[in-house]
Amino acid sequence: MSIFEQLQKNKGTTSSALGKKLANEVLKGNKDILMEAIQLVSYDAGKEKSKNIRAGAAKIIEKVAEEKPEMVSPYLDIIFPALTVKEPQTRWMIMMTFGYCAKLNQEKTVEAISFARTFIKEHQGLCLSGAAERYLGLIGEISPRNAEIVFPILLEAFDDPLPNEMDWILEAFCLIFHNLSPKNKGIIVECANEYVDSSKSCTKNARKKYSNLAGNHEWCGRTKYGIFQKL
Repeated sequence: MSIFEQLQKNKGTTSSALGKKLANEVLKGNKDILMEAIQLVSYDAGKEKSKNIRAGAAKIIEKVAEEKPEMVSPYLDIIFPALTVKEPQTRWMIMMTFGYCAKLNQEKTVEAISFARTFIKEHQGLCLSGAAERYLGLIGEISPRNAEIVFPILLEAFDDPLPNEMDWILEAFCLIFHNLSPKNKGIIVECANEYVDSSKSCTKNARKKYSNLAGNHEWCGRTKYGIFQKL
């Protein structure tokens, strides 16, 4: 049975077991599966009935990229249109893929920044926003220039988060922290301190990371109204 036929029979866009199984086959050496998935991730893009195929293909690509981004990074041009399909499952897996491949194909991966901004701003769901924030963190981790580009987007997300979105945002801040200006590092520390009493262990752990990263710097902070000022 072809990959197309297997994905066509897959149940629902959130049923990822088949995609993971096929990704493992790719990682064991069957690159033909990956190449077919790359072609299928935007298949019949405007039609609802084909979303299982697209989402299943996206899962294969995402899992391979997570383990071996070098296998996927040369094909980002081909999978880029999948960021525009209707179902969020395909979009968030491709957004994660672009993050995993950021260091290997920066020229192409930065083109997805506008999509990440839109996914976050329009509150299209936690998985999609979280994937966008993870992607932005991995882009900003590469260089100071990138970090300063993605920082305002993440700061805007911080000011208007979905329920349970904050952990994704704080983790992204951690990734870009070392590349930011002293002023923006101070803003991140102030943001993290707003969650000092959080009951969630992952949120508290993220805040602790900032304490370790902060060091001895002359910080600038922000007021609750978003105005920057010396501390």
